[in-house]
Amino acid sequence: MMVRRAGPEDYELVGRLLEEILDLHRDGRPDLFKAKEDSKGKYSREEFEELVKDDKAVIFIAEDEGKPAGYLICKIIEKGGNPVLKDLRTLYLDDLCVDKNSRGKGLGRALMEAAEDYARANGFYNVTLNVWGFNAGARGFYERLGYGVQRCEMEKVVGKQ
Repeated sequence: MMVRRAGPEDYELVGRLLEEILDLHRDGRPDLFKAKEDSKGKYSREEFEELVKDDKAVIFIAEDEGKPAGYLICKIIEKGGNPVLKDLRTLYLDDLCVDKNSRGKGLGRALMEAAEDYARANGFYNVTLNVWGFNAGARGFYERLGYGVQRCEMEKVVGKQ
C-alpha cells in the first residue's frame, strides 16, 4: 500500500468512486441529493484537473498492489476576521472513498493519516470533515480514528421537495 499526491491521470478512479459515493448519499437522503439523471456529478474532468493544480486543495491517492484504489480530497480553509472566533487554518476533508474491492486493507486509514501528517507539517490547527447522519459506517470509522463532534447541524424537514 502506498499513498501519493494525485495527478490529472487519476480522474478515472476519482470520478468512478465519486459516483459510488453519490449513490450512497442519494439512497440515504433522496430528498436532498439529485437523481443520477439530473446530476452531472461532483467534479467534471476539467474541474478535477483544476483542483489538482489548486494551491488551496490537496488530493491523495491510495494504491493497492500498485493500482489506484482510493482517494481523499482536502481543501485548505483559512478563517479570520471573526469578532468572536480565533483565526485559524483548517484542512477540510471534502471527500473520501476507497474502492469496494480494496476495503478492509487500511487504505482509508492510510489516506486519513496522510492528510493529518500534511496538516501537521504545514501548520494547520485542525482537520475537519462533515458526515451525514445516516452514514453510520463513516461516522464509526472517523470516531475510531479519534474524530469527535465539533458542532452539530440539525434539521427539521417542514416542506416537500
